[in-house]
Amino acid sequence: MKKMKRFACAALAAAVAFCALPTYSTSAATISELQQKRQNLASSTEKAKKEIESIKSKQLSAEQEMEAMDKVLNSIQAELDEATEDLNILTAQLEAAEKELEEATKKRDEQFELLGSRMRFLQQKGSSGYLEILFEAESFSDLFLRMQYVNDIMGYDKEILDELQKTQETIQAKTEEIAENHAEQEEVVKLQQEKLEEQQQIVDEKKALVASYQNDVKKYEQMIAANEKADQEVLNQIAKQSSSSSTVYYTGNGSLGWPVPGYSRISSGFVTRTSPITGKTESHSGLDIPAPYGTPIVAAEAGKVTYSGWMNGYGYTIIIDHGGGLSTLYGHNSSLVAKVGQVVSRGQTVAKCGSTGWSTGNHCHFSVLKNGAYVNPSNYL
Repeated sequence: MKKMKRFACAALAAAVAFCALPTYSTSAATISELQQKRQNLASSTEKAKKEIESIKSKQLSAEQEMEAMDKVLNSIQAELDEATEDLNILTAQLEAAEKELEEATKKRDEQFELLGSRMRFLQQKGSSGYLEILFEAESFSDLFLRMQYVNDIMGYDKEILDELQKTQETIQAKTEEIAENHAEQEEVVKLQQEKLEEQQQIVDEKKALVASYQNDVKKYEQMIAANEKADQEVLNQIAKQSSSSSTVYYTGNGSLGWPVPGYSRISSGFVTRTSPITGKTESHSGLDIPAPYGTPIVAAEAGKVTYSGWMNGYGYTIIIDHGGGLSTLYGHNSSLVAKVGQVVSRGQTVAKCGSTGWSTGNHCHFSVLKNGAYVNPSNYL
């Protein structure tokens, strides 16, 4: 799977490299050939856009999966934190129990040593030991008291020792139980940690996949940008060749007519702007004049129609050559009225307003070209 991914990326990179550097030689091409090149660029751009849509769909799916995995990851992390907290509590209990056991064992050993010392003393003294204690009695009642005292000491020592022995055994059992629970909890924490690491690895793989999708989208966007640049160069060449007519309709002494009668608002001028389609900075090549769908679009000046058809980006487009190197372009039309080769008069309807091509609403895109280069239409209106 990874090999296929690398192969796909390599193929994509090669395609981008090929398309990003168009090598069209426009100087010797005819207008028909230039129009075919623009159609090829439009086809390439359309395919790139579809690929971007497909990749973004996959990216969205991967991001949604990653979001779900993040929730699982958080849940596992919470379980691990809880298990670790329980382990910490058991660790503290085990340490306390071990310390308590150590102290109980020490007390038992000390009591055992005390009892042993007394027993060794009496064993060494034999019966004389008892006799010494008894003979030191000052009265008969004192004798009985001394005898009772000896027996009480021996009995008390044994009772204390038995009690300490029981306490030590109880603590021992408790310590062993806690140690067993501690070992089991350690295993629980270990399993939760492994589960967390496995889930994290899956999330990391999804993140890498999303990053690769983003990289692929960027490559296709570069391809589209390269196509747009090449398309603009071809369009300029078409306008330049179209404006080479020897017939001069526009003398330059007057102003061009307004292309959308009855609608004078300009929504976007001949400026550098953020494209409403791509979201990137671009140099807007004309004026955008909003008008209702189907509104007549008229020739700004008399001239000869040199282009009437679909133009990448501009949709249905009309280009009129006015002679003297001047031509006008009318884009995003819903339909075209004038035909290629037709001579039109100033104010004559050449198209109907629409929103074809790369457009966000019904309007007329009006451009003025001088010797194939875009100029500010406001200087000619």
